[in-house]
Amino acid sequence: MDTHFSGRKKNNRIAVITNGWSGEFLGFVLESIRKEAAKDSIDLFVFTSYILWHDSEERKRNHLKLFSLIHPEDYDGAIVFTNTFNIREEFECVIELFKDCDIPVITTEIPIPGIPFIGSSNYKGMHDLTTHLIKEHNVKNIIYMSGIEGHIECAERKKAVEEALSEHGLKLMDTIQGDFGFYTALVKVSEWVEAGKTLPDAFVCANDLMALGVISGLHKHGIEVPRDVIVTGFDYIKESKLSYPLVATVSRQWDRMGEYIYDELLHQMTDPDPDYKLVLDSTFIPSESCGCKPDDDAIEARLEKVRNMYPDSIRTDMVDLFFQTVRGEMDRVESKDDFFEAAKKTFGKNEFFGPDYCFCTDPRFFEEDPDEYVKKVLSIGDKMDVIYEKRDGESLPGGIIDSRMIYPGYHKEAGKSGFYIICMLNSMDYLIGYIAIKNSPNELYELSLKRLINNLNQQLITIKNYIFSQQNYRKLREIYMTDFLTGLYNRAGCEKFLFSFINRQKEEGHKSVLLFFDINNMKFINDDYGHLNGDLAIKATAEAMRLSLSGKGGWLLGRYGGDEFVAVGEHEKGMTIEKYRERFGKALKKTVTGLKLAFELSASTGCCIISPDDSGTIEDYIRIADQSMYEEKEKSHRIHESRRQEA
Repeated sequence: MDTHFSGRKKNNRIAVITNGWSGEFLGFVLESIRKEAAKDSIDLFVFTSYILWHDSEERKRNHLKLFSLIHPEDYDGAIVFTNTFNIREEFECVIELFKDCDIPVITTEIPIPGIPFIGSSNYKGMHDLTTHLIKEHNVKNIIYMSGIEGHIECAERKKAVEEALSEHGLKLMDTIQGDFGFYTALVKVSEWVEAGKTLPDAFVCANDLMALGVISGLHKHGIEVPRDVIVTGFDYIKESKLSYPLVATVSRQWDRMGEYIYDELLHQMTDPDPDYKLVLDSTFIPSESCGCKPDDDAIEARLEKVRNMYPDSIRTDMVDLFFQTVRGEMDRVESKDDFFEAAKKTFGKNEFFGPDYCFCTDPRFFEEDPDEYVKKVLSIGDKMDVIYEKRDGESLPGGIIDSRMIYPGYHKEAGKSGFYIICMLNSMDYLIGYIAIKNSPNELYELSLKRLINNLNQQLITIKNYIFSQQNYRKLREIYMTDFLTGLYNRAGCEKFLFSFINRQKEEGHKSVLLFFDINNMKFINDDYGHLNGDLAIKATAEAMRLSLSGKGGWLLGRYGGDEFVAVGEHEKGMTIEKYRERFGKALKKTVTGLKLAFELSASTGCCIISPDDSGTIEDYIRIADQSMYEEKEKSHRIHESRRQEA
């Protein structure tokens, strides 16, 4: 189908909105749209959610944030795969998003009022299927396996079955409520058999996945299809062409639908018609599960599946093995920068997402405490943090981008058609961000993409929790090793940090110095002025240490115990014990004056200078510093005693 987009385009890109669980549908319809868009060098942005009807409300809300990334005015048109939606809120978001926009929109399979519609007949193919069962296989009793309750397409298919039966004087035997899923259908048909209920001549299912589930459930109980009962489906998905027996089903012309959608979208740009409606015929495909001979192509497709069974299973295993490697590399990631380095070693060496993609998170994801993040980050912000990008197979450092850009450095490449998949990254309460994948359409058509995204979600949450557990650990360690009165290291902190500093200085060939401080006449201060003033004396001494030792030297300060303090740092050239005492004395005098203490406060200072080749222990250095302090302390005591006697 030839199309000519020139003269109608403004942004050279089209938005596509879909739920990614319908990979088979996307593989047919979206792929044909992509091929048509390539002729006109148009970029497709495919916004993909993975919402299921039974997801938690938190998960649903986070997935729906995908719609906040879509700005209709940035696109020349939009295609909404409405039939892939699983919850009512997806429809509501589409209506809200496009209600006041002036770009053409096409919806598929399930109509939305005021939006042009292209779909396929749910009725004709199902009516033909039922008529075939009655006429060719003498079927009289049919049980309908329904999809989600209230689903429009499902109701139309059931109506076709009932009316075909009525035309032959028959009625539907019963309806079993399913959910369009394989497993639920398997369970429901097993329950039917185990309850001893009468088997019908045929189970007519609302889709192929349920038909496959029914076949498996019956086989589990020794009931073979089609020997004992007929089973049919709807949709003609890939799995129905590969199973045993091959499923009799209904084709919806999905292989042609994409061309019609693209062509009509172009037409709507110049000649808008919100009431436009096109319904393609659906066609019954007889096969083994109804007792008919399948065509040769179906037989060959099944054989090809068998031939590729092992390689296909290996790919699934490889995804799991890959993320085991990722977890191994990222178990100790403590920051956003660490994440990038770990990602280079893992994602950088694999191409599960293709050669071009990026992970984008809210800038607060690695910064905010988990509980606070959940409260504050409720939607996609204006800016996103690109925490990892792969471009042409090479890992690139991230940066901040405008979320409206979607993809880092996006620009329209002349003569080329880009294909971008955008999927939300979230896990239960957490809205993480999104992943954007460029020019790898096949990733979207396989459910392995969902598997990869699930693993990535969990890995990011694990990293975030680990980062903050480490921060909490460091805070607790700091509390444990910090003196509550002064804010200096306590005795445990001195042994952990101060004394190891001296050993590092030795290893690096640098001199270090250990200073020891002792408040003079501390007992007198406590006895005569009370312990509150004693605490003030301790705080003032600690502050004087900070003032006198700030600047060079990388000093570490600690309260060694009671009224004793210790400090270690690099030895400054030319500094002597007298100069350290003078510097500290001035700082203490300034502190005392500022606090206007009611008592006299002084402290004695001892010093030990340590060379790189010194073999002494910490206890040796403290003893040396204590001895050098002793003479000054004795002098202070004599002066204090003399003043007391004079008083």
